[in-house]
Amino acid sequence: MESVDISHETLTALFEEAEPEVAITAGALCLYRITPLLPWGGRELPQWGIVEGEWSDLRVLPQRIDKIIRLLRQGLRMEPTETVDEPLGELYEMASEVVLRYTDVDSLNRIEWADWCSTLTLDIHQQLDELLESSDREIGAKFFPAGTDPELTPLQALELEDQICILRDLSASESQGIGNSIQRVINGRSRVVEALSRLSLEAESY
Repeated sequence: MESVDISHETLTALFEEAEPEVAITAGALCLYRITPLLPWGGRELPQWGIVEGEWSDLRVLPQRIDKIIRLLRQGLRMEPTETVDEPLGELYEMASEVVLRYTDVDSLNRIEWADWCSTLTLDIHQQLDELLESSDREIGAKFFPAGTDPELTPLQALELEDQICILRDLSASESQGIGNSIQRVINGRSRVVEALSRLSLEAESY
């Protein structure tokens, strides 16, 4: 298998070459990985299954993605609650921005939106790592915008690798690549769930 350069430069180049359908699909898969961080307004989170047979035809995916994001937006809790820990609240707001920046499937600049999803998702993973490793929760995370940090944090490095490999696989339009991408997004979402669980437990101990 051809080795992949895991860097922000590689990711940027892939987005520049991506077709709109590939870009919006990659953006939606970024969103899927961070859905555990969406501030939900009390109702049940809409079921969002990533099934290979439904995600293999990139030509029809933009309409499917449009419906999913509209459902997510309807359930977002726009006002913070007093019980939310401040650093976690910032993560919830960052995740919400991915949904709120989406407009309409017919007028949306899909590559621009997907690039935004990519950047903010990387930022979220970096901040998750900083919060998990911070010895002083009152100081909070030491934050560097995506592409400017001195070195990648562990979760951020995994997320960057996922984004690069997913973009490559989607652009190749091979069935094996689609299957690999789906497994990556499922694993990526599980990492976010685990990190959030650890942070929530830490917040309860303060």
